[in-house]
Amino acid sequence: MPVSNNRQPKLDYDVIVVGGGMVGLALIAKLSQLDLRVAVIDPKPVELEWEEGTIDPRVSAITRASQQLFQDIDAWQLINDQDKSAYQRMFVWDGESSRGKIEFDANLIAEPNLGHIIENRVLRRALFQSIERERHVDWLCPEKCQAVDYQDNHAELTLVSGKRIKSSLLVAADGAFSWLRKASDVGQEQQAYGHKAIVCTVKTEKAHQQTAWQRFDHHGPLAFLPLNDSSLCSIVWSVDESFAEELLSLEPQDFEKRLTQTFESTLGAVSVESSPVAFPLFERTADTMAQHRLALIGDAAHTIHPLAGQGVNLGFADALELANAIEVSLKKGADIGLKHRLRPFERARKSETKTMQLAMQGFKRLFEQEIPALQMARSYGLALTDKHPILKQKLIRKAMGL
Repeated sequence: MPVSNNRQPKLDYDVIVVGGGMVGLALIAKLSQLDLRVAVIDPKPVELEWEEGTIDPRVSAITRASQQLFQDIDAWQLINDQDKSAYQRMFVWDGESSRGKIEFDANLIAEPNLGHIIENRVLRRALFQSIERERHVDWLCPEKCQAVDYQDNHAELTLVSGKRIKSSLLVAADGAFSWLRKASDVGQEQQAYGHKAIVCTVKTEKAHQQTAWQRFDHHGPLAFLPLNDSSLCSIVWSVDESFAEELLSLEPQDFEKRLTQTFESTLGAVSVESSPVAFPLFERTADTMAQHRLALIGDAAHTIHPLAGQGVNLGFADALELANAIEVSLKKGADIGLKHRLRPFERARKSETKTMQLAMQGFKRLFEQEIPALQMARSYGLALTDKHPILKQKLIRKAMGL
């Protein structure tokens, strides 16, 4: 990447965000509060309308910390009440032991709920609507990047359309297969979990009771996430790849039967409302989250196993931390794109992300064990934790980002 000594270039923007997904838009909404000139580049427009009665099988468990971010950027109130599914309880159990179970309840910490389950398309629409009228924000869509050039005092993007734009800082928010990360020569460590996540929407015979349910066995975790309709849940079934292929090859009625059996008929018979789809799971970590004129956030910087539902919440925390670092630089009259100005953001986020990745690795390894002694220890560990309200309070608050 060539570096020149151009002085005081005429910049089109202060920040260019590559990627208009949920995390990228959350960052832009925060930056718009700082009156910065911002552009977002994305190949796909935001979906603003969809057929009534349809449900996006891709949902996110939004923590209280992420909810606070949405409220701060005036996006939370743009989500209709019927599109927010609050859950009051979380019930987790070991499917290979009758003793191993733990329940978390919002009442234990005097909170109205533990979080919300919201469709990804709903979240993205609300974020877009919160910034679409901002005069300092340009939405370049549909558009793709073709080349990037980093220089001493600015970065320049060449777009497929031929347009060239310059800014003080580029932000990679373009997902796990980030074009900007690769084009900027940022390496990445990748480790396959050996799992595929099967997702779909299901209808249950019994009401979900505003409870997030999760059952573990040696194949992997099966989560039922409550939607606003009391009989509908979004499921995430993370299992080893060969078992995933076996499940996906089943006839619909056989898949429903296997799903009901695995979930131990906890909510009665289960019927599938949308075709199951699967995607492989990887832990990914970019070599850096910040370098000269570049910051990485969300899946462009890291991915983790979905068993705790923390992936997108880590991304929202990235966006908030980066916005805070930029604000500090602005208050000092400093160049927001210098690496040392971005280092506080990177230090804070790398530490939390690594902690979460290690926790997910540990949970996965713990529950895939088939050794009886380890299964017994696992079961007693869950049961003992369930009997300690103070420990449970700490775990709940940590999961909620409080």
